[in-house]
Amino acid sequence: MMKKRSRIGTALVAGLLSAILAASVTGMTVSAAVGQAVSGFMEIGGNWYYFDASGQKLTGWQEYDDNWYYMDADGVMLTGWQQLDGKWYYFYSSGRMATGWAEIDGKWYYFNGGGVMKTGWLETGGKWYFFNGGGVMRTGWVSNGGKWYYMDGDGVMQTGWLKKDGNWYYLDASGVMQTGSCKINGVTYSFSSDGVMLSGNAPVSDFDPAAVRSLLDGASLTPRQTADSKLNQTVSSWISSHLTSSMTTWEKVKAIYDGLLKLEYGTPDDSVIDTSGMSMDELMSLYFDGPEYNARLLLLSGSGTEEHFAAALASLLRAIGLNAQVAEGIVYQDTALTTGTPSSWVTVSINGTSYIFDVAADLCAGGGYNCFCRTASDLGGRYQQTDVFAFQAEKTYSA
Repeated sequence: MMKKRSRIGTALVAGLLSAILAASVTGMTVSAAVGQAVSGFMEIGGNWYYFDASGQKLTGWQEYDDNWYYMDADGVMLTGWQQLDGKWYYFYSSGRMATGWAEIDGKWYYFNGGGVMKTGWLETGGKWYFFNGGGVMRTGWVSNGGKWYYMDGDGVMQTGWLKKDGNWYYLDASGVMQTGSCKINGVTYSFSSDGVMLSGNAPVSDFDPAAVRSLLDGASLTPRQTADSKLNQTVSSWISSHLTSSMTTWEKVKAIYDGLLKLEYGTPDDSVIDTSGMSMDELMSLYFDGPEYNARLLLLSGSGTEEHFAAALASLLRAIGLNAQVAEGIVYQDTALTTGTPSSWVTVSINGTSYIFDVAADLCAGGGYNCFCRTASDLGGRYQQTDVFAFQAEKTYSA
């Protein structure tokens, strides 16, 4: 049952047991019945009680071995669901109060540090969950405040594109299902009142982690540095704080990608790079002759657009040994290739095949791996490369 508890059983004569039971009912201390004080938990007549050092039966909240228990007005230890002062608690069969995650009768609940059952929204571990009025963690579609959300099988709120029952939905950064006309990554989509996509090009969703893992772990690695010593320092610092030597290539690439997905899409603050004292030639080189400047801007400011994310991703991938380049061209929003916009992304050559990584597109779409290690064919031919924004091989900046 519980360590350090004393049990009154057949070792005591029937007369003493009767006296203890009588003492329990009348509120007398156990010492009055047996002649000496006892303390701690004791089972009497099928119920558990808690006695202090003087043998006095206790009621209410009691802390024992860093856990909390509750004894009712008669001193009986409570178990199961209990409503106390208008709040719901759960006590295991041992009497211990539940905290944190708890699976009860096949359903998941969450109790705060004080043991109070959670209802409504909860953020923990960087993920959002929803609990109904009875405290049960919800999965699937959830309606709250007139808005719809989708929780996966683990109860985690989803964002970005969602394919369900053959239909496409879009959930914004706060998890709200979109309806009507909605602009996503610069493209206008139409959704029904039920959230089903009516017009627009469905995103790629056939990401195969096992195949990508095998491909990346089999890639030939040649670590490269850029011509910008300042960027090399920034990249080295970023890698040392996000990666470990024990990681596989797949794990390193995914950690880099996930790290950039946590940054912001927007205009970066260029004041983070000190250009004072630089000649006009150096300034022109810094801005126009390579992606080093864009990479440094994103990594230092934490925000950027397609060209910044592509440059930073390529710099980090080159540093761990992959043959990465910044590609420039047109990204079409539909497989008919009718509507396109100029953009930048990363290509990585592995065993003679070029793979596309577009972290900015995935970030703008709410996260995920729709544009992670895909061939142009995988992406429906929507990525039409026209040039490579090459890293410099010689020049070193003084900034």
